[in-house]
Amino acid sequence: MNASRARLVAAFREGFGLAAIAVIDGPDGIRIAAAAPGAEITCVPAETVRCRWWCPRAFEAASIATAVTARLHNRETGDGAALWACQAVVRGAKQRNVDLHSDEEILEKATAVIARIDDELERLRQSGDLRPVNKSYQSYRRDAAAKSERVVPYGQWMLGYKEELVRKLAATLRYL
Repeated sequence: MNASRARLVAAFREGFGLAAIAVIDGPDGIRIAAAAPGAEITCVPAETVRCRWWCPRAFEAASIATAVTARLHNRETGDGAALWACQAVVRGAKQRNVDLHSDEEILEKATAVIARIDDELERLRQSGDLRPVNKSYQSYRRDAAAKSERVVPYGQWMLGYKEELVRKLAATLRYL
């Protein structure tokens, strides 16, 4: 996935309010991590994400991660521990009636939203109705130049504009 697409998918997850839960394998063993919406789970170079899911509410992701971590300390290390931890996250979510979504599921939903926005922007461009957006960019350029600030190229600015549209559409879809 290219960097632009990755930014749009991240904007979708943020707008949808998805928190991450991951099982991470590293030199110190297995750990379970949770990250709030808009935040990424960070790993050191020697660590590998074994499994990752997306949860609709941050407090539930943190609760599941805490519960599995407490049980994980009583387990043996090794390959079996990673599998056990992945299964324990799924069981913990099921016990709390929390729907977990895989990376693939979220990517599919995000791709549909991004395509919808791309189609609408193209339709606006072809009909000449994208002028207000372009005028916003021109206004931004004038303001930045007046302040002697660096002006980002149109493509980069448009990516930020699309990120915001994706974020807003995802937030709207969250409550449907």
